[in-house]
Order: sequence, then C-alpha cells, then structure tokens
Amino acid sequence: MKNKKLVNLRKKINLLDDGILDLLRQRAEIVKNIGKYKNSKKNIIDLKREEKVIERLISNNKTKYSKDSIVRIWRELFQASTNLQKDDDKKINTKRSINNIKIYKGGKSSVAGKKNIIKLSSNENSYGPTQNLKKLVDKKKFYLNSKRYPDIDGIELRKFIGKFYNIDFTRIVLGCGSDENLLFAALAFCQDGDEIIHSEHGFEMYSIISKIVGATIKNAKEDKDYNLSINSICNSITVATKLIYLANPNNPTGTYLSKDFIINLMKKIPNNIIVVLDGAYAEYVMQPDYDKGFSLVDKFHNLIITRTFSKVYGLAGLRIGWCYSSKKVAKILNKVKGPFNTTSIAQEMAISALKDQKHIKKIVQLNLEVKTWFEKELHKLNINTKKTEGNFSFIKTTKDKARKIANHLASSGIIVRQLDSYNLPNCLRITIGTKKEMKRTIDQLKNLKC
Repeated sequence: MKNKKLVNLRKKINLLDDGILDLLRQRAEIVKNIGKYKNSKKNIIDLKREEKVIERLISNNKTKYSKDSIVRIWRELFQASTNLQKDDDKKINTKRSINNIKIYKGGKSSVAGKKNIIKLSSNENSYGPTQNLKKLVDKKKFYLNSKRYPDIDGIELRKFIGKFYNIDFTRIVLGCGSDENLLFAALAFCQDGDEIIHSEHGFEMYSIISKIVGATIKNAKEDKDYNLSINSICNSITVATKLIYLANPNNPTGTYLSKDFIINLMKKIPNNIIVVLDGAYAEYVMQPDYDKGFSLVDKFHNLIITRTFSKVYGLAGLRIGWCYSSKKVAKILNKVKGPFNTTSIAQEMAISALKDQKHIKKIVQLNLEVKTWFEKELHKLNINTKKTEGNFSFIKTTKDKARKIANHLASSGIIVRQLDSYNLPNCLRITIGTKKEMKRTIDQLKNLKC
C-alpha cells in the first residue's frame, strides 16, 4: 500500500516537472526577445534588477523550500538567461562569476632596467626566517626524499602546532599558504548563488575566491577610518549568506577587531553562517585587546581562524599555512582538501621556524622600531600615515600624489603597493623592511617634488 502511494506521488511530481519545463520554455522565449532590445551583448547583465527580482520572490515565497534555495534557483536561471541572450550555448564558457575575476597580481617584484630592487610591495619579512633552517637544509636528504609524497596531512607539523598553542591538533587543517584554507571554506560551505560577505577594502583574494565558487559578494561598509561596525556586517546578511571573511588585522588598511568585538559579533550571527578570521598578521599586533589565541573556536562552532608561515615566519616562498576550527567544521574542510597539499620541506621548515620564537620576537620588535621611525620621517615630509597593525604602513593622500610617490620610488628601484585594485587609488601600502631599506626609501622621497 505504501509503495502504491509513493508511485502515485512520484507520478504527480513527474507531471509538475513537465509543467515546469513548459514554463521554462515560455520563459526562455521571452528572455530571447528581451535580448533583442538591449544595447549590446556586452551589457546584458543587470544586477540591480536581479536583486529586485530575488527580493520580490523571497517575499512572495509560499513554498516549503528554504529561502536560500529560492535564491540559488533564480540566480542559476539568471545565468542561463545571460547565456541565451549571448548565444553562448555552443561556446566554451564558465560561470559568469569566473568571467568577472580580475586575476590577482600581488605586489610587483621588478622594475624594468633596475637592479638591486627593494621590494616593499608584498608584506614579506625582509629579515628572512630563522637561521636554524640552514642546519635543516640537507640537500642530499631532500633530494632522496623528493621521489616520495609528503606526509598526507602533515601530522608532525599539526601536532607541533597543537602543542605550541595548546589546541587540538586533530582540528588543524594545513593549506598551501593560508589562501588555500580560505578557499577550502568557500568550497565546503558555498554553492552557486550563495552570498559571501567581506569588508569593502578587505584582502583582494576574498572576492576572487567568492567568484571561483559562484557566490555573490556583499561588501560590509567601513567608516571614514576604514573600521567595520557590527551593524555594517549584520546589515549585509541575507537568507543567502553562507560565509563571512574578516581579516584581523586587515590588509591593506591595517585596522583590527578586538576580542570583545568578535564575541559580540558572533553572538549576533546565525549559527549556520561560517565566519573566517584571517590572522595572517596576528603575530605583529601589539594591542592588549587583540586576541591571539584560539579559545573563541570552542565558544563558537561556526568560527574558523587562519594563520600563515608566510609573514613573520619568513616562509612565503614555501607556501604553508593552516586553520583551526570546531571538530565538525574541520572534518568538512578535510573533505575538500586535496591529499599532499603541502610539501615535505615546507612542513619540516615550518616546525623549525615555529621552534625559534626568540627570532620571531626579534622580528616583531624590529618591525615596531623601524615602522615608528619610518612613519615619523614620512610625517616630516608631509606624507600622512594611518595607524596600522601589521608589518606595513598605510598612506592616505590624493590620487595624484599616491601615483607620484609610487612612480618616483619605482624609478629609484623601490617598489611599493598601489591600491587601485582595492578601490583605494588615493592610498599606498608600504611594507616595513630593514632599517637600511626604509632609510633609502626616505632618502628618495626627500627628492620628490609634489
């Protein structure tokens, strides 16, 4: 009897599916006609109209399907409609979010015709890693081991990190740089049509990752000093929000979020939304209300905290980072992590770098001293900086002056980061290098005529 009822219900669904297909056929014909009246095939997408349609559908939704499912279904329809109007069905194509990606270029590393470059564009550690790595590098050993895969999940490194920070190593996930951990989060928790929130001047990779997974980006607005408020984040949340990226401290603006801010924020965010706290520059922060620990992960099971060995540890070229989360979230992240995603040499060198905390304290102190000196010298030249947490200075000026400063320094073989791609064309980010490097930078700026 139960099987007969099931068969009858499925027959009803088949009839409804056929009806939906017929409605989609009618919709497609109208979409094609609409395309004829648009100015060009390059300006087909009208995101404002799409958002209005979605708002109307959500408010009119009387089905038992979740509201975020309705959003995803219609965003898929919007993409299909775009392809119809472009006649792209028979062409090699990808989802439109990927078509909109501007490839991440990072800080420049060379200037044509210039040697002995001072690279202050990528926030690398100019002092380099611990000298202990020289003892570790046994060319014969690494040569012989290169034919073997690395430890599949970096168990020794994870255990060492766990012991160092007094956290559960089974909840640590290694990444090829912390960028990969950021990607894991989006791959694991977002589908096409979902939404990801990040600050309007957050790390450039957040928007790129969002587009890779087909998510729609929502920017949380900052105040005039580039600070986020809890309201600006919460007001950006919709039924389709699945993930929030927060750099702490933020790159490139150097702002940070206090422990109390994060606690109050997490209390207001729904438990089904994953929050990623990107702590790439955590070791450099000197503020007493900043939390360098991981205890909040135990309090909020939808929280992921990332770290990297690329910055203060000086291992940028080895590409290794990690994240910490609840058991449930870590298990999900491990499902999207590829096997052998970090190399044997990177794992071993990360352990060696983590052991030498005397070197790390020295780097942090040097960064503070040189940064303080450098910014005082900039102010003498009427170049204003904003207080930052991290190993970089943030200059806010005019668009014209920012360009003149960057070009003048480049002509002298000194590369800084212009922030046009962050929609901050009037700002510059300058990595704090050695005292010698920063002195040369100041000497060249003294010759600048603005």
